[in-house]
Amino acid sequence: MNLEKTIVAVSTIILTFLGLLLNASVITTNSMFFFKSMVIVSIGIFLLLIIIKFFRYEYLKNDWIYILGGLLLISLLIYILIAGKKINGAQRWLFLGPFSLQVSEFAKLYVVLMVSYVIYKYHKSETVQLIAYFTVCLICVLILFEPDLGMSVFIFITGSLLFIVAGMFNRVKLKASLVMALTGLIIAFTLYIFSTKFQERVNSMMSYQLNRVERFREMVFPYKLDIDVSNLQVKLDPIKIDNTGVYSEQSSKVRRAIENATWLGSGLSQGYFTKYLPAKHNDYIAVLALEELGIVGVSLIGFLFLIMFFAIAKISFSTESVFVHYITLGIGFVIFIQALLHFGVNFQVLPEKGISLPFVSYGGSSYLSNIIMIALVMKARVKG
Repeated sequence: MNLEKTIVAVSTIILTFLGLLLNASVITTNSMFFFKSMVIVSIGIFLLLIIIKFFRYEYLKNDWIYILGGLLLISLLIYILIAGKKINGAQRWLFLGPFSLQVSEFAKLYVVLMVSYVIYKYHKSETVQLIAYFTVCLICVLILFEPDLGMSVFIFITGSLLFIVAGMFNRVKLKASLVMALTGLIIAFTLYIFSTKFQERVNSMMSYQLNRVERFREMVFPYKLDIDVSNLQVKLDPIKIDNTGVYSEQSSKVRRAIENATWLGSGLSQGYFTKYLPAKHNDYIAVLALEELGIVGVSLIGFLFLIMFFAIAKISFSTESVFVHYITLGIGFVIFIQALLHFGVNFQVLPEKGISLPFVSYGGSSYLSNIIMIALVMKARVKG
C-alpha cells in the first residue's frame, strides 16, 4: 500500500471512529443511534474487505451494467415519488421492512461510474455522451422532486465536473442542456396545468425550498428593503424572524452553538445548545462536533477531508487506466464536495439543507455508498 492509500485508509478510520463517538454522545436521547451505527460500520467494513479481495475494474467495463443500473435507479426514484413515505416534508426513502434505503445516496456512485465509463469508452461518440448527460439530468430532476435540491445540485455538479475535466463539456452539450431545460419546462408546465397531483407536488416542493432560502436570507440580512422612488429614499425595516418552525428553531440553536464554541469543547454528551437539536446525529453533526469536541476537533475533521481529497487526487493521476482515473477522481469530488456542503450548511454559510457528512453522520445508505467508493479507490492500481 502506497502513502496516498495509507492516508485515505487512516482518514476513513479516524472519521468513522469520530462518527461513532459523536453518535454515542446522543445515546442519552436515543440509544438506538449508536447500536445502529455499529451495525452499519460492521457491514461497511465487511463490504470493504469483500471489494478489496474479489473486485476487478474489468467487471465494470460492460454497457449492460450501466443500462440496467440506470433503468433500475430511475425506476426506484419514480417509485419513491409515487409510493414513498413522507418524513419531515421530504419523500426520499424506500422502506424494506424495518430497513430504509435512501436511493439518492447510491445515485451519486452510479453517476460517477457511468460518466467515467462513457468518457473511457465513448469519448468519440457525441450521441452516447448526450444520452449519458441526459440521464444525469433526469436523475437530478427526480431527486429534486423528493424534494432534495441540495443532493440534486450536488450530483449534477459532480457529473458535470467529470465531463469538464475530460474536455467533453463543449458547445454541443451546452446547447443540449438548454434544449433539455426548455423541454423540461414545457412538460412541467403542461403537467402543472392538467394534473392536480403534479400541482400539489410542485407547490409542496417550492414551498419547502423557498421557505429555507427565505429563512437563510432573513438570517443573513434581517431587513426589508423599502425604496421610495418619488422621494429618492431607501429604508431598511428590521424583519422579526419567526422561530416557531422546526428548521427556524434549528437555526437558532445552531447559531448559539457556534457563538459559544470553545477550543476543546464541552466534552461528549455535555453539549448544551445541541442537546435537543433535531438531526444532530446526521444533518448537524459538524455543529455537534464543534460544541462537544471544540474548534480543535471540528478542525481535525475538516483537515482529514482535505488531505483525503489530495490523496485521492494523487492516486487518480497515478493510475494505469483512464477508466480508473476518472472513477477515482469522481469519488474524490463526491466526498470532498459533500463535506464542503455539510460544513457550509452547519456553519450557516449556505441555506438549510439536510446533507450528511461522509463517514461521520449517522445513516446507513450514506455510509455504505461512501465506503464502497473508498474500496474502489483502495483497489485502484497505480504506476510504479
